[in-house]
Amino acid sequence: MERVQSTNAASIAHGRLQGRASLALRPGRRGVAAFLLVGAGMLVGCSDSSATDAGPCEPGPYFTELPVDAGAISWFLVLGQFNPPGDIVPRPQTGLQLTSPALTPLRAIGDIDIVHIESSRWLASPTREGHVDYSLSFEVPACREIFGNFEHIAVLEPELEAHLAGASCEVYSTESETLEACGRRVRIPVAAGQPLGQAGGATTGLDFDLFDRRVRFDYVAGHRYPQARWAICPQHLFVPAHRDFLLARTGRGEERRTAEPVCGTMEIDVAGTAQGMWVLDGNDVTFSSATHQLFFALARHDVHADTHQVLVTAHPAFRHPSWGPIVVSFPVEAGGRVNRAWRDLPADGTIYCLVPETAQGHFPVTDASYLAAFDADGKVTLERKSHAPGESPCLTESPEAWAFSASAIKLMR
Repeated sequence: MERVQSTNAASIAHGRLQGRASLALRPGRRGVAAFLLVGAGMLVGCSDSSATDAGPCEPGPYFTELPVDAGAISWFLVLGQFNPPGDIVPRPQTGLQLTSPALTPLRAIGDIDIVHIESSRWLASPTREGHVDYSLSFEVPACREIFGNFEHIAVLEPELEAHLAGASCEVYSTESETLEACGRRVRIPVAAGQPLGQAGGATTGLDFDLFDRRVRFDYVAGHRYPQARWAICPQHLFVPAHRDFLLARTGRGEERRTAEPVCGTMEIDVAGTAQGMWVLDGNDVTFSSATHQLFFALARHDVHADTHQVLVTAHPAFRHPSWGPIVVSFPVEAGGRVNRAWRDLPADGTIYCLVPETAQGHFPVTDASYLAAFDADGKVTLERKSHAPGESPCLTESPEAWAFSASAIKLMR
């Protein structure tokens, strides 16, 4: 099974922690106790013990320690980001970007049970052949409905690494790399603040994901997105001082999210409007590695949610000629028919025009604009219009002249 991975520099600047790949189309990792990521990133498994001894949850917060020293944290990745081609659905993954490649101690954020340990070795790679890093999956004993993982750990504590002796291994390939993953199921109680290893080194992004089995998201067609469940913001499970510190650094790069919830969100659908997840009309399918090109997200911007919205897809007709599938951002206007919010389009088929944002922090798309209409049948009509830079029909033509061509597509929930 292959992971679909964007390699253009603009995509990396937009979405990824340094050194990480797209989660939604990532091959399955071992990790029975926490979750199995297979195919399209479906969260489909949990440990036997979790299913039988969950019990009632003690009140939080559960986390009393930062995972690394505060001075080593540059920013905390917002939950629910988009990163095509794989992450068309909001991404159920967060993490830390470190300030430098220098190794920094990684510690237990609270009293946790480590339930799975894994090593990844790059057997063939154009940039990191021979590199090895580690992953730890854990549960929260005070509330076993809550579980999570750290990935891209540079060095494990020796007593943890020793558990990989005799681990089960598998070799898999991505578009450009071949890896060997060796994992073992364990149950190791560790106390808050106990050393786990070191982060940093070749990969300055530390994945830190958290899930709650009680959480469900309200998608209009939720059956299409089985992977979009359980993900929660880690920040709110920390003691107030650490929570506020992490929230103040949540965003991407130098950009900070200010819209509520500040930590980000997986919930983008607004029923009865054009905002949310869509699929190409006539395709009654579930999101997966085989179908992801059929899906579209018309949503608020994951960081600038109070001022911008986005169009995200890997559909061939909407690929940028140089960058491929990208996140196209639009500044939102409160009135008129240019750059209106997706949720404000009337359900009467009126055509609206969208001009991409080109300011720093957004893909500078200058050679295309987009026509959109929310139709009375509850579907969306959408078309990408190529043009010379600065010659957007949104700005050079009257709304009466806007019209869909035979290239327009129809979207359904």
